[in-house]
Amino acid sequence: MPSLENKFSRLADFPPIPVLLMEAMQQINGKQDLSILVDKISQDPSMTIRILRIVNSPFYGMSREIGSLREAVVLLGLNRIRDMLIGICFSKILPAQHKDFNYHQFWHHSMSVAECTRQLAIHTGTSPDLAFTAGLLHDIGRLVIVALFPEEFSRIINEPASPLMETEQRILGFDNVEMGGKAAQHWNLPMAIQEAIEQHETPPESGAAKSLALLVYTANLLIVKTEQADDSALEEHESICATLAMLNVSIDQAAHCTDSGRQFADQVITLS
Repeated sequence: MPSLENKFSRLADFPPIPVLLMEAMQQINGKQDLSILVDKISQDPSMTIRILRIVNSPFYGMSREIGSLREAVVLLGLNRIRDMLIGICFSKILPAQHKDFNYHQFWHHSMSVAECTRQLAIHTGTSPDLAFTAGLLHDIGRLVIVALFPEEFSRIINEPASPLMETEQRILGFDNVEMGGKAAQHWNLPMAIQEAIEQHETPPESGAAKSLALLVYTANLLIVKTEQADDSALEEHESICATLAMLNVSIDQAAHCTDSGRQFADQVITLS
């Protein structure tokens, strides 16, 4: 049986990341000139059209149609356009279709958590751009497993009801959270994003400090609740209330963040 090190080395076989996406992700910390990135987006007509479709969607509620990328940048800001680019590009990096993997559901969840995390960040004084990217990539380990270990993934998904991560550990020797952290390391993403990916399934300790990982963990809880068609009130969920208290975010604010996440995903998945 291949060693864990050999299994993780297969990350080099993952589909290459588009140049535009690499450049966008290198600017997550805002240390470079994003206007150069916008110039490069403008040279890609299909990407420009996808972004303008989203900008003109009901999610943003523009009073008139936005006809150019420059205009979109003026109205929404460079960082928001960069977030859209990252979201669209990652949703296009798909391995060969796998009969047991629901790509639409995966990307809708990822986009929902990304925007929900971004909205939570606004309420907590964290970088919204860093938060969006961390939320978007929190489940990337699952996509990597589908791409690199398709046969093992079929065995995992078709196992009798048992916790997914336990099944991954038994069949692969690692779980999607660990693989996601390795992927973030492979792509040289900021350490905070790597940690958020690795910790997004780990309940925080009581009194934990605000962190990017805590934001992603909370956003994931909120979105999963809506995906399960759970009609109960947020305040009835002890784990959600506990993390919101740590973030000093109200139930009403959390509900707004969750709704924004779902609406954003609806628009991006439909229009991009």
